[in-house]
Amino acid sequence: MFRESMDKLIEDLSSNDSMVRQRAREQLVLLGGQDVTRALVGELVDPRRHVRWEASKALTEIADPVAAFGLMHTLDDGDEDVRWVAGEGLIALGKVGLITVLSGLEQRADSSCFCLGAHHVLHDLNKMCGCGEAIAPVLEALEGAEPAVMVPLEAMKALITLKTEN
Repeated sequence: MFRESMDKLIEDLSSNDSMVRQRAREQLVLLGGQDVTRALVGELVDPRRHVRWEASKALTEIADPVAAFGLMHTLDDGDEDVRWVAGEGLIALGKVGLITVLSGLEQRADSSCFCLGAHHVLHDLNKMCGCGEAIAPVLEALEGAEPAVMVPLEAMKALITLKTEN
């Protein structure tokens, strides 16, 4: 019964009616759990923008670390609004989101969309987690003239710094 209910709610995320989508998202957030999180992560690659946005929004509200990798990949989405909401989801994950984005920057610094999304996440997490010394050089590299060159190195340094602090 749970699976059927969850599958119907996931299907409703693709409705053309925004109220149906909103109700489905709210119900999915209330259900929560890893099955819901995994199903929503699967929707992050849907070809329809509104489905990806709804899935990202629900994952932001659920804040399950299982979603970190999927949200990180969504920072490279072709739609700015979807990227922004995915970034908010990573911010909601705190340190897990931080580590995930820094790891992603080591590989994806050549993508301007990814770098913009990563900047959003790191900027906000910098205020929240008190990791300024580790994150500041990454932000500076993201704002520099050649992010594809400097960001991977600075992201790796930040990961090492954060790892040794724990």
